[in-house]
Amino acid sequence: MLGTHTRLYSVQGNMTEAIPTTALRNNRMGETKFFTYHNVKDLKVGSSVVDNTACGGRFCDRQIVSVNASEHVPCGCFHRKDRLKIVTQHSVRIPCATDFQGKNFLTVQHFRSYRFDELLFRGESKKLFHDVYDHSDPVACAVLRKRVVRLIELVNGAHGWTVVGWARTGTVKDASEEGNREALDIASEDLRPHIIFLYPTHEDDLGVTHAEEYDKIAITIDNFNKEIKTTEQEMKTKSRKRKTDSEEESDSEQQ
Repeated sequence: MLGTHTRLYSVQGNMTEAIPTTALRNNRMGETKFFTYHNVKDLKVGSSVVDNTACGGRFCDRQIVSVNASEHVPCGCFHRKDRLKIVTQHSVRIPCATDFQGKNFLTVQHFRSYRFDELLFRGESKKLFHDVYDHSDPVACAVLRKRVVRLIELVNGAHGWTVVGWARTGTVKDASEEGNREALDIASEDLRPHIIFLYPTHEDDLGVTHAEEYDKIAITIDNFNKEIKTTEQEMKTKSRKRKTDSEEESDSEQQ
């Protein structure tokens, strides 16, 4: 690219000046379409967990999950042995053009990004999921999701998010010609979009404009451990209340 007239876009500051908006349209069979939305203010997150990734490279965004945390997967990234191979994983729902499969939103499963994680974690706080809490720890995951939701809502209420991704229409054999090896390929109706970049459209929304609110959301070792204890106590209180209510209901029925 350096030897051509192609402009190298910066991804700093205002994203709308760096990446043009491109709506996701219905693809023809075998096509790959890319999409970019700016100022997305109705973004929602369904679930948030922690998973192992295939690479801990210096330049890796951690978007590929490793089935076996110890397996070696070749990657072009500059490797550093002291880099954590873990990443948060989310289901994300974003609004889109209404002519896409008759819907006005996209639901993307298993979104992972080291760059997005950098918005959540400060210092060595991500190591908590490596050294202290199991990836499937229900309390830790519940606290993590609370922080993610608060972060999403903070940016939604400002200039919104920039979302970049792609979708490819796969092919399947025509079901009406079952058993025919020469059956024609037809476009699959199961189109699964992928997000490769999710970041505030205006970086100043977190660093400057809403810095005070953001400081309360960003995860540190101290505030995360404190919220874990608070959440555990809340869960125990709710559990005792459910048990008491159940016992009172049972006594009432017996009377």
